[in-house]
Amino acid sequence: MSKHTPGPWTYWNNIHYGWKTNPYSVTVQKPGVHSVTVANIPARQTISKDEARANAKLISAAPDLLDALQTMPQSLSNTEQEWWDWIDKARKAIDKATGEEK
Repeated sequence: MSKHTPGPWTYWNNIHYGWKTNPYSVTVQKPGVHSVTVANIPARQTISKDEARANAKLISAAPDLLDALQTMPQSLSNTEQEWWDWIDKARKAIDKATGEEK
């Protein structure tokens, strides 16, 4: 499978390997095992491939988005560097969710 995103949860595009029933999936690395599947995004006629791919990317970014929100500086009294660090973390999480990761 081709791995597309780093981080705690990883988005996989299984189409490259001919998977028809679950073209996209999300996994997480766990100690003692290769990986654990968090979600399989099944091929359905009711949603487009683009929507299925977007769903998988959003699911894979969920822990990063939650972390960014939970660690947001709570006041304007935080240092400017703390704010820039948080903004960078939030941008990376959003890029992961939208598939625009560098």
